[in-house]
Amino acid sequence: MEPVASNSLEEAIIKLRSTESQIMDLGEAVFSADNGNMFPVDLLAIAAMKRTSGNTEGFITLIEAKNMAAARSLLRIQIDTFLRFSATWLVERPHDFATDVIGGKQIRNLKDRNGKKMNDGYLVDVLSPEYPWLKDVYKNLCGYVHFSGSHLSNAVQSLSDNERTVTFHIGKEDIHYPEWSWTEAVDCFTNAINILFYYINGWIQTKSGVDKANNQIQPTPKNGAAD
Repeated sequence: MEPVASNSLEEAIIKLRSTESQIMDLGEAVFSADNGNMFPVDLLAIAAMKRTSGNTEGFITLIEAKNMAAARSLLRIQIDTFLRFSATWLVERPHDFATDVIGGKQIRNLKDRNGKKMNDGYLVDVLSPEYPWLKDVYKNLCGYVHFSGSHLSNAVQSLSDNERTVTFHIGKEDIHYPEWSWTEAVDCFTNAINILFYYINGWIQTKSGVDKANNQIQPTPKNGAAD
């Protein structure tokens, strides 16, 4: 899967908005696969798509309002969405896993087929060979979700070594970021959505196959679909 890379912020936002119709198409495919029969993994897919739909609208609003700190927090949340949905492919009994999650169990306390607890760090390690950018981006974004030094850095407007001064900006807009930084954030959000779509497509293909009702799912979707 080639990552999205836009030439301008306007182009990046157009690409991100195009995912809205794709969510609707995927939702229709999830509901219609296997003559409309529903399984526990379907419910996880529906939850992931609903969360993504709301996150996308909120993220675009924050980007247009020039609120980088809040936008990066929401980007981290969207990455969390595909990370945790991808855990479905790592467990021995996916429908039991989905039922546990729906019932309120924390994914970080559940184990994959090798007995490893699937906390976020472990899921990042599993997916990083496929998405080399993921580990560094995830680590950097965590500083925006949890109150940390990242928020102070975000408040610094300028530094002067000669005058030994620091200028802070505590208004709602983040005015010191160049356009490429905003474009990069939007493209990253679109990439996070596309990875989720990759896995949802894999589930749709599995659901349409012979293993959908037997608590089985293909371990890795290939070319956007389960083998």
